[in-house]
Amino acid sequence: MRILIYEAMPDITRADVITRIARDYENQGYTVFLLLDEDVQLLKRNDIVKPHIVNCLNVIRSGVPKTGVPFFATPLNRPLNKKFLEDPSIKTLEEISAYKSYFHEKILKKFRPDTIVIWNGLMDYQKSFISLVKSFNPTQQFLFLESGWFPQKNTYYSDPQGVNAASSISRATPPPLDPAQTSEIKKWKTLYRQSYGVPKSRDNGYYFVPLQLETDTNITLFSPFKGMKALLQWVIDNTDPVRPIVVRPHPLSDTNHEEFNRLNDRIHVDGNTPLQKLIAESHAVIGINSTVLLESLIFEKPTIALGQGIFQNSNAIYLQPLDSSIPKNLNNTAPQVVLQEAFLYYLKERQRPIPNSDLNSKRKTLPFDIEITRYSTIEQAISAIKIRARQCLNSLFSHTT
Repeated sequence: MRILIYEAMPDITRADVITRIARDYENQGYTVFLLLDEDVQLLKRNDIVKPHIVNCLNVIRSGVPKTGVPFFATPLNRPLNKKFLEDPSIKTLEEISAYKSYFHEKILKKFRPDTIVIWNGLMDYQKSFISLVKSFNPTQQFLFLESGWFPQKNTYYSDPQGVNAASSISRATPPPLDPAQTSEIKKWKTLYRQSYGVPKSRDNGYYFVPLQLETDTNITLFSPFKGMKALLQWVIDNTDPVRPIVVRPHPLSDTNHEEFNRLNDRIHVDGNTPLQKLIAESHAVIGINSTVLLESLIFEKPTIALGQGIFQNSNAIYLQPLDSSIPKNLNNTAPQVVLQEAFLYYLKERQRPIPNSDLNSKRKTLPFDIEITRYSTIEQAISAIKIRARQCLNSLFSHTT
């Protein structure tokens, strides 16, 4: 079986995850090929809200050439990059997509994958690749990967249809648990809470609202609110006016969102208290579709979602209509806890640990002719020096400003 993993690699951390998963597939006997892009042109990403290019010298820095997994990296096109920075229009992005598709098409024709693996799959540049694949093979099988839930770090899940609200998981209703499964999930919940030093929940009367990155696909594709300010204003207007609202900035946000304290006297932005403590001591958790909503089920909290998510048909999380207010007093009943535990068990059974595969080995030999990117030892050394120099300059600049 042939597995092609497509990764544009704008994130150096994810590169390590991808290569470990690739090696794991190889260890299972599959023929694996990585299709990578040297750079990614983005109109915005995380807190960067202007057009920019993520230069993926990360291909070298991530150690991909040392893993032994065969790969091809779409070469840089400096004239197109310059044009994008000068004119970041849809037309320019289409030209870039056509340039990359030329190389992608050649790999697809040569490798003829049985399954294509993509991390997330909801990004615009990934959608272009998926459309290209389907134009060649309308019945092509895909497997979409995303970070797991308990915890997100070092775990992942896979789905044949997509991730988050686009996944097959979001369309499923978990089956009831038998007594052994119920006992298992209850013990797991207890151990999970204890691991964070908050074995018991208590109600300190506040609503807890975890913020999300406004450029994340969970917000751009599956949220009725395009900004966190609009979310908080809805919560202010549609919840018990005597209850405080504790707000936690997203850990990847470049700002502490202290400005939200001025929206209303009820709001308190807290980026210091541990997440699990904020969940455990809340009256209820309200969010759009954050993973925090899933974690709140472990603490048996009333949990309210305002957007679409992987929980869509679980019955474990209340899907709040925007045209009505949240009841003043929320209590988690025993039947609701049963539904929460069934969903937690369902998710827990589907996440997997990131493989701890050996990433240093001899390059695999493919049983057919296909173009492979090779970086010489000198190129790798020069790249490492350049990246290190850039890091030092950035650090120096940040200290001087």
